[in-house]
Formats: sequence, C-alpha cells, structure tokens
Amino acid sequence: MGALVWIVLFSLMLTACSQDQDNDREVIKRSNEVEDLPDQEDLVSEEELVAEDARVITVNGDTIYGEQYNIIYHETKSYMVNNDYDVDDLEFVHEQTIQSLVNRTVLTQDASEKGITVTQEEVEAAYEETKAQFDTEESFKAVLAQLPYTEESFKEVLRQSLIQQYYINQEFSDIEVKAEDVELFYELLREQMDQAPALEDARNEIEQQMLENEIQLALDERLESLHEAAEIEEHLSHFKD
Repeated sequence: MGALVWIVLFSLMLTACSQDQDNDREVIKRSNEVEDLPDQEDLVSEEELVAEDARVITVNGDTIYGEQYNIIYHETKSYMVNNDYDVDDLEFVHEQTIQSLVNRTVLTQDASEKGITVTQEEVEAAYEETKAQFDTEESFKAVLAQLPYTEESFKEVLRQSLIQQYYINQEFSDIEVKAEDVELFYELLREQMDQAPALEDARNEIEQQMLENEIQLALDERLESLHEAAEIEEHLSHFKD
C-alpha cells in the first residue's frame, strides 16, 4: 500500500514547488499510510471541475485540457489540505493548479529537448511493480478508487514521475554534499537533542536528506527559469477577471 501512496505524493512534488516559492523549500515528506489522503469524494465538488474536453491552458504551444486539469486540481487540493492551507479560497486552489500544470508541462518539454524519454514498457513495469505491493489486484483497485485516478490516468502519473526522476538523474547528478556540511548540520542537531545518535550512525541519513534538499532547490530554480521563459495562455474564462 505504501508504494502507491509514495508515487502519488511524489507526483505532487511539482505542486509543492509552486506553493512553496516564497518559503524555505524542503522535500515533501512522503506518507506511508493511505488514510493520510483526504476522501476524494468529499474533497472536490462538481462545481470546481471543468469539462474534460475544455481547453484550460496552452504552454509553449501544448494545450492542456480539462481531464488533466481535474486530476491536478484534486492533487493540489489534497496537498493543500494535508499541509493546512486554506482551501476555502477556490480561486487560490485554481491558481496553484495552473501553476502546477505549467511546471509539469515545461519540465516535460525540457526533458524532451534534452533527450529524456519514458517508454510505455517502463510505465507498464512501474504500474505492475506498484500493483505487486498489494495482496490482490482487488485491494490495489480498491485503493486506486479512493484516489482521483482511472487506470490510465494513474499510468500518466507514473509516466510524469519517471520523467522527473530521469530528469533529476541526468541534470543534477553533479550535486554533492560535503562532509564538513554534514558535520556542521550534525552539531546543530546535537545541540537540540538530549540524546543525539553518534555521527557515524546518523551520517548517511543526514547526508541523504541534505542531498534531497539540494536537488529540490536546484529543481525549483530550473522550473522557475523555464516558467519565466514560457509562453502561456489561459482559456478558462470563468476564472478570469
């Protein structure tokens, strides 16, 4: 069960990037419990969604339609609920959804320009690997039904997650954490703890967390640059002034 939720929350990383731009950025803490996700039936009303074939936004010539918007709207609102954002302001939820859609699109476009691709076979393998974490196919589908995904839309989530993973591996493979930075962080940590573990026992975990934070910062900066350079046209008239 944990694998499915990890992938879903991993797909929210770009949502978090757009929502945390004015705050200290940190890697999303991934939950291992499906109960942490809000009830999708109660989370979003029909009035908040748009027609699946409605044009929502065009980014550098690529048009995103209502079907994708509705899925990312669910993801965005779920993330906001889990992180204590005010979701009564539906305009704000919409704005964050658009921001997330733009981030995902420019990342996919840049990945394609850099030769980063994901095959259907890789998507299917990831899907089967996720499904294999469950005792039965029925239990897997029962959890999937709690989320705003069909089988095909969930595979698209997997595809986007793999693109981001490959993008990070290719573009930020040179990011390293220095030993002295780990030791400095450890000293700060030890000052705040009554019984801190030995440095050598905690080194790997500290280094990994610091590395993830550095990669997230680099990804945020790349997305911001791509976003600023993008040609964007919104089409949802009822959300415009």
